[in-house]
Amino acid sequence: MPDIAGLKWLFFDVGDTLVDEWEPVDDIIGQFVREANDYGYPVKIEAVRELFATCYRNYEQWPMKVAIRTYIHDEDHRIQIQDKLKFHKELEQPFPSATKVLEQLSHHYRIGIIANQSPGTEARLESYGLRKYVHVLACSAEEGVSKPDPELYAVALKQAGCAPEEAVMIGDRIDNDIMPARSLGLRTIRILQGYGRFQPELSDDERADWTVESLDELLPLLIPDEDAGKSI
Repeated sequence: MPDIAGLKWLFFDVGDTLVDEWEPVDDIIGQFVREANDYGYPVKIEAVRELFATCYRNYEQWPMKVAIRTYIHDEDHRIQIQDKLKFHKELEQPFPSATKVLEQLSHHYRIGIIANQSPGTEARLESYGLRKYVHVLACSAEEGVSKPDPELYAVALKQAGCAPEEAVMIGDRIDNDIMPARSLGLRTIRILQGYGRFQPELSDDERADWTVESLDELLPLLIPDEDAGKSI
């Protein structure tokens, strides 16, 4: 069992950690494939999905830009297709166990969010029924700084009044979640969801303290044994 002594705060990423982004990501891949075909480029959706996975294996920050460069050879076409693509955040949904997990963890810890998100994260969390469990929100659109910049983590720690050794960061990406959190002294949990699961660990600095397959696995990991029966 992990050593959770002294742990007071749990900071969560949002995309592919609390919220399932597969549908909107696959939707924008589909948009790209349709636009590419309309311009005469015979692109297949399966190939673009695999390219996205490869981008994550290679720590590329912007897979769609890579896809456009890879498959679209005319610069004007690239610009025109890029301008037509839209990420539909309304297709996002919280993972089925997100509410249960946050509710149970909130009996033992304070909960915060550290995430790269477009404006409106608070309203979206409210619509999912998750906002009531969150005490600190540090999101890129509102704070003006984005992960992997450790400054976003520093903002969250300051808002929480929390020392790094009293916190754990839970996220799906090694580059955005695990490495910057470790650099500040937070403990880390990697959750193997979304395309982030394809990122390889390249060194000890990139290895999370613990790795889980899903949100549900956080409960036995983080809830003390004597309280587990009461919480589940």
